[in-house]
Amino acid sequence: MEHIFNKKNKNRVLKAVNNEMSYQKLTTVELHQFVQHWNYDDGIEPFNWIIKQKYLDKGTALCLYWMLQPDYFCKFKNEEEIKDDFNVETYQLIKEIEERYISGFYEEANFAFDPKEEFLDENSNIQCIPAEMLLKSPGTIFERQDIEFAFLRNPNEKELKAISTKIADAVKIIQISNPDFVYDQTDDAIQAIIESVEYWKEKDLGKIKIKNLSYLWMDCMHKKHNWNWIIWDWETGNNIGVTNSTRELSCLADTIINHTIDGFQQSSIISDLYKDLDGVNNFYDLKKDPYSGIGLLFSTDHLKFRS
Repeated sequence: MEHIFNKKNKNRVLKAVNNEMSYQKLTTVELHQFVQHWNYDDGIEPFNWIIKQKYLDKGTALCLYWMLQPDYFCKFKNEEEIKDDFNVETYQLIKEIEERYISGFYEEANFAFDPKEEFLDENSNIQCIPAEMLLKSPGTIFERQDIEFAFLRNPNEKELKAISTKIADAVKIIQISNPDFVYDQTDDAIQAIIESVEYWKEKDLGKIKIKNLSYLWMDCMHKKHNWNWIIWDWETGNNIGVTNSTRELSCLADTIINHTIDGFQQSSIISDLYKDLDGVNNFYDLKKDPYSGIGLLFSTDHLKFRS
């Protein structure tokens, strides 16, 4: 049986893992992935509720059991010793899963999980583990899926046309306050962007799409520093940006203007970032980095590139 796990399911699990959505709203198939993606350093609070749900799959319960590392507690002589251990709450959760699992509380058995394949080897201490918890659960294997599915790609023809339109609009915005402006020099354009931001601060923008100035800024990066236009795509949405030749660093549309038009950053940062990224291939090449912490510069070396 093939388990249906689509983009919507991925997004829901990711949101639950990031605490942007309640794990209590997840389906059984999503819970199985949630258990495999949860950062256990963030605590075990979700599982105190999850293990009490009758619809939880046996394979999910068994997977969670072993994610909690029950063999860790086999080194203790008795429960009195465990009470003094800082993982005592995890132990209590493990024992509750054992009780429910062995008693047949979990009736659904769609997702197979095999502890011997995933967690155990010849050196494992399993003397405190009930025999049933060592056996593969019924069902079909539903391995950990990739839920962080962002990737980089080149813009398509339609997106390139949209970029050109936004750059042309940015030039027109600058010409409202600077009628003589011509976009033929990138350094001059950067200064013109700064002056335009200062001009429009606290003014009624009306139909002015001030964020399009960021596309002109990125085009200056493209022409001056040979940064390439890129699409940061996560299958359910995307952002336009520019990236350096190694694709280790990227800047995204709108951010440089969003940060300066509302006064969050001085407009001079428009020029500072432009200059500081000259010849930079990664964060180590930066003499200073006041940019990544405020969302103006992103590390993208972990993202795959799809041609």
